Amino acid sequence: MVIRRVRSLLGAALTAGIVAALVLELCTRAAPAATPAPPSLATPRGGSVQRIDDYAAALEAARAAQGMLLVSVEPGGTADDPAGARLARPDVQDRFAASGTPWVVCRVGMEATGATLTADPGLAEMRRGPGVFVVDHTPGPYAGRIVSILPRTPGKFYSFSPAHIDELATLPQASLTQRSLILAVRLHPEGPRSTGGFCDPALCSEAEAHSQHQANIRRQGHHGWETRSRRIAAGRGGASEVCAESWENQDLLDSCVDCVASWRQSTGHWNAVKSLQAAYGYDIRRGSNGIWYATGIFLK
Repeated sequence: MVIRRVRSLLGAALTAGIVAALVLELCTRAAPAATPAPPSLATPRGGSVQRIDDYAAALEAARAAQGMLLVSVEPGGTADDPAGARLARPDVQDRFAASGTPWVVCRVGMEATGATLTADPGLAEMRRGPGVFVVDHTPGPYAGRIVSILPRTPGKFYSFSPAHIDELATLPQASLTQRSLILAVRLHPEGPRSTGGFCDPALCSEAEAHSQHQANIRRQGHHGWETRSRRIAAGRGGASEVCAESWENQDLLDSCVDCVASWRQSTGHWNAVKSLQAAYGYDIRRGSNGIWYATGIFLK
């Protein structure tokens, strides 16, 4: 079954090329004035968390550690900020450390470094205001790319909560669009379980390809599923797919939350999204008509 939507409204979106260009540009900028950082935090479980409140130094530390850089841009500086307070909680630090990946946390005020960062077109999804973004410096296909953005300026469908930061620790290695849609699934109040299994890179690639196909033809649907499902399953069990489209001209996170809400309106789609899947892949792409097209693919 295909979900058809009435379309309206206004917004903007990132592309992978813009994301990569932003990181290259940010890497060449002069370092802001250094802020003393507390000691590194570590646990015996293999991961580590450092806090370095100098953006350039934090970037270099993440590169050296081959880890993840989390930047919290805070509106009134770094004193008594709710996002910063969340990051300082021992249980949240343990959550990041338990991921097994090194993390570098950088907190900057909006009035200084934050204003420069959020003015860059590559961070358009921050809605030109404070928020959190993550740059992946682990070995692999996403090294040097922004892979998560949580704007603190409310949108039509997505509104930031400091608790959303916790989810960044456990999102799989994937692209910005893939991680954003997976996050939207996990944040749904009914707690759908499809992302509780293995995030399969092959399924993510299939979801990416089909989302891009829908965006190219500007039409939602399970086009070619009979053929694609046989290739995807390839003896690994039954495959299933969900598709949805956003309203026009929304930003990325609003569109991800919107598409998950659309799946909730369809019994067949929601049964797949809410059920625990052995393997899954999600992605979303924007068409020239300003509509985002989402795909989820699952193996039992």
